[in-house]
Amino acid sequence: MSDEFAIQQVLNTYTYNATIGDLPAMVATFAPDGVWEVPGAGIEMTGHDAILAAAKGITGVLEYMTQMNSPAIIQVDGDRATAKSVIRECGKYTGRELHLEVLGAYEDELVRLPEGWRFARRRFSTIGMHDYTTAPPALRGG
Repeated sequence: MSDEFAIQQVLNTYTYNATIGDLPAMVATFAPDGVWEVPGAGIEMTGHDAILAAAKGITGVLEYMTQMNSPAIIQVDGDRATAKSVIRECGKYTGRELHLEVLGAYEDELVRLPEGWRFARRRFSTIGMHDYTTAPPALRGG
């Protein structure tokens, strides 16, 4: 398997597990000392425990969330790599007829560990964030 394919799989694994709510599996895509950064929100966490706690806090207000990531622009330099990708997240707030859409970009630094590629640093920049009301039942077919 090429390094580029393996790195794209790390991005896909992160997105899939975030979408199905398997936050420990999502966090496992980070190196043990990996950093998850959201500068626009003043968030920077280091290490699996801190990243997991933050992810639980962010997703805890949502009934569900989905992420859709684009194929990444990946550059490999030995045991280090960078990846740039865009993402769309959609979710529904728990107990409210209100949805969330987040559009953004990731700038990632990855490191090759014995178990494979992992995020050394994952930096998310928000491009846009929108709340919108749930479609009326007649439009949803219900």
